[in-house]
Amino acid sequence: MNDIFGTVSDMDVAVFVVDDVADFGYAALLETFDTANAVRAEFADPPQPWSVRSVSLGTTVRSGHGHTVPTIPLDDLGDDIELMIVPAVNVGAAEALIELVSSCASRSVLNRLVAARERGVHLAAACTGTFYLAEAGVLDGSPATTSWWLGPSFRHRYPRVELDEGRTLCRGQGVTTAGAALSHMDLALSLIATKSPALAERAMRYLAVGAGRQQRDFIIPEIIARGDSVTAAFERWVRDHIAENFRISQAAKAIGVTERSLQRATHAELAMSPTEFVHDIRLERAMHLLRTTPLTVDAVAAKVGYLNAGTLRGLFRRRRGTSISEIRTSRWSY
Repeated sequence: MNDIFGTVSDMDVAVFVVDDVADFGYAALLETFDTANAVRAEFADPPQPWSVRSVSLGTTVRSGHGHTVPTIPLDDLGDDIELMIVPAVNVGAAEALIELVSSCASRSVLNRLVAARERGVHLAAACTGTFYLAEAGVLDGSPATTSWWLGPSFRHRYPRVELDEGRTLCRGQGVTTAGAALSHMDLALSLIATKSPALAERAMRYLAVGAGRQQRDFIIPEIIARGDSVTAAFERWVRDHIAENFRISQAAKAIGVTERSLQRATHAELAMSPTEFVHDIRLERAMHLLRTTPLTVDAVAAKVGYLNAGTLRGLFRRRRGTSISEIRTSRWSY
């Protein structure tokens, strides 16, 4: 923004922290913006700097690892904030997280988020912090993402949010959300890119983080299925018969439900059909085999229930946006 003299001033960012803020996520946000500010000097015509302040309802919060974080009371900042980010809190279980964000103690936090959104402040959150935005209602009708293992619980509690937990980043009208842990860096870089893509790209190189990662590459199907007994039973049955070319009706009968009931269960829990879930389970197993064994593509396809390698190749392109050759050349290095 410009001040009264017409000069360029800092971009004002408030990192809104609460007790039990996740140390890594909070630090990742600060480091990313700090790196962007540091590399501005490498540009002949540098973009605006970022003024990042940690704010809370008081003067300090206690981090998830017990560190004292000094903060500026949010009410002391006035209305100059352009961007407010809520980092993760150190609560990984969905039930405990929902209990936290819906508690009376969190009501003041939610009210501040609503008020900021009404003033036109861009709101952003990552990982478990996205539950604060959803509970406040500011994500209703908007596309959003969250930590992949929290997707089913998020979807049940906030049905008006257009959730896609397979994405690392999701931008809506006036709101941006990101997925788990390392996604805090992706979130910060995406926000920097809205003002200067070149600066975001330069900071990304210094931080040695890659672009284009998607959470769906890291999802463990049995983890997201475990909250629903029908879906969990279906997942176990599929794994036991993964090499077979079975029909969904066979699986439903084997676990004691109708095919329609199975359809309802997977859609409610995972926002996908039983067939899509089977593909995800098979692709997860195929990816593991491709990265850890010298098996041919045809052999891998057979081991996960596909009649030919062409089917496997097509599914990787459609559902993962990648090719088998890319998977084989990007084996985990740790």
